[in-house]
Amino acid sequence: MRRRTVSGFLALVVVFALAACENPSSGGAAADPRTAFGSALTTLAEETAVIYHLAEGAAFTVTAKGLAHGTLPLRNQQVSALHAGGDLYLRAPSDYWRGQGMSEGRAAEYGMRWARSVLAFDPGWALVPATVAQALRAAVSPATPASRITLANGLDVFDAAGLRVSAEPPYRVISFAPTLLGPGVVQVFGDDEIGVRGLAPGELTGLRTAFDGAVDSLGRPFVAGPVVAAGVTDNSLNCTAAGACTDTVRVSNRLVGHAPEASARLVLRSSVSSNRLGAQECGQEVVAPLDEETTMACSVRFTLPRLSGTATVSAVPTVTAEPVAQTDPAAFKQDAATELGS
Repeated sequence: MRRRTVSGFLALVVVFALAACENPSSGGAAADPRTAFGSALTTLAEETAVIYHLAEGAAFTVTAKGLAHGTLPLRNQQVSALHAGGDLYLRAPSDYWRGQGMSEGRAAEYGMRWARSVLAFDPGWALVPATVAQALRAAVSPATPASRITLANGLDVFDAAGLRVSAEPPYRVISFAPTLLGPGVVQVFGDDEIGVRGLAPGELTGLRTAFDGAVDSLGRPFVAGPVVAAGVTDNSLNCTAAGACTDTVRVSNRLVGHAPEASARLVLRSSVSSNRLGAQECGQEVVAPLDEETTMACSVRFTLPRLSGTATVSAVPTVTAEPVAQTDPAAFKQDAATELGS
């Protein structure tokens, strides 16, 4: 009988001991959401570069100094984007520009090149890591209720008003709702949450390579928004006995709207014709100062028939114009080298 009593006592002691080991209150303290949010936002603010995962698979990378490269989901289109020299450049399909109210022909031209653009907000500046961290701190106060949830990938996060940070150290911002950054962001990106990941040091070289490649492809970007009104003020056609005819045209241009650091891209098309020699076309493209007159010229050559007499030749010139941005690719690349390393 004594043995049974002693054995029962020992078993009871073991049960109590196991229960004590399993009690979380006797281990480390549970993670504090306020600590997690504060640490995660501090880390975000200090990142050299952050990649934002947006709707429709788009990804846009922004550095601490506002250099940016990637794709943006705009008007249900995947649009290449570059932020350099303080300006945003977009390379979008013609459907995007038609959605902006452009004619078929003009939208097709814009669809073949970069264009300096203005959105409801500037993602190159608004998505700078420190700026995002500051905006999220202002939108989600320490008193905002937080819940701990498990994402589909198994990661535990704290969620407060749509801001999600990892629930275990090292604390990182995982995603946030666009509404936390204001209505301009929602207008451009929609309501889908925005994923966040800081770039590792080893990824910065790849970012710089991609950035430099986009800069090399800029060419002479259009300036979306304003227009240039152009017209022919004078033209003269001179032909030689050998059949060469040159149409010299004076062209005026006038900027309608606002376009700092821009010029006018002028495209001349002239139809030169004769009832005896037929018709030919020629053209010229120049970049000229805004709001000034420019002289343009183009030439054709007719094959003269072995007939006597003269032929009357006439020219009908037309000119179109677009504002183009003045860029400094070398300076853009130097900015990237300074921030991201050579």
